[in-house]
Amino acid sequence: MRTYEILIPRLSQSAKSARSEWASLFDMLPASVGLFSPGNMARQGIELLSNAANTRRFDSVLASAQSHLRDASVPVLINHRDPPSLTSPDELSRSQRRWLGQLALELYFTQIFRSKVAVVDLWPSRFGVDEAGDAVWSPRPFYLRWDARFREGLRDVYAGFFLNDRVQFEHGVFELGLNGSADVLVQHFGEGNQRSVRFGAAELSKTMLGMSKQRASNDQALHPNFIAFGLYLVALHELLESLDMSFDVRAAFMRSYPGRSQR
Repeated sequence: MRTYEILIPRLSQSAKSARSEWASLFDMLPASVGLFSPGNMARQGIELLSNAANTRRFDSVLASAQSHLRDASVPVLINHRDPPSLTSPDELSRSQRRWLGQLALELYFTQIFRSKVAVVDLWPSRFGVDEAGDAVWSPRPFYLRWDARFREGLRDVYAGFFLNDRVQFEHGVFELGLNGSADVLVQHFGEGNQRSVRFGAAELSKTMLGMSKQRASNDQALHPNFIAFGLYLVALHELLESLDMSFDVRAAFMRSYPGRSQR
């Protein structure tokens, strides 16, 4: 039996067991399935499962992630070996929820701009405030090393948008193979200055449906890294939606962006 024939059922079973937490991910499948080829979905799933099985590598990945957060002055403690009990968002004050959400956004951008590897498990059960009042992240081993071209395209899309550089933004769209979807992305990022943005799984699903329609006539399947990136986005939206606040996305980007000279 081939490796993928063994791993795909395991991936499916793992997803089913996590359905209560990842309900919005399953809801988005109809919107996203047309964006990927079966082969790309299988390859990305196999890579994620293979990474998850290598605990020594995961320890190294988390040590590097903690270093990147420290360099970016993002005060989040990573603790996956002995996950602490996290305070329910309902029990946090408004200022604590806003603080936690801003940190989640800074962590999100830090992994995109300062690392070649991303740990994509940002679900609410894994990121929160412990009894000491610290922001703690206890991710499961869902991670991957970005393909270099995908990573640079992703960086150009975000930097081009937030730095108002249309050429850089359009270059990122091209590198990601999202030709024809630029307007959908801009609509998703939001109009105005992005200083007060509410997140929700419904809006993300709407964006993915829009991209599917835009790409209906495009025979080229998206890069497989979009699958892991989709997990990352869904987890972030779930987390921020659970905090029930508006967040300053532009400020989070500017705090995390290392500058053109360090790209």
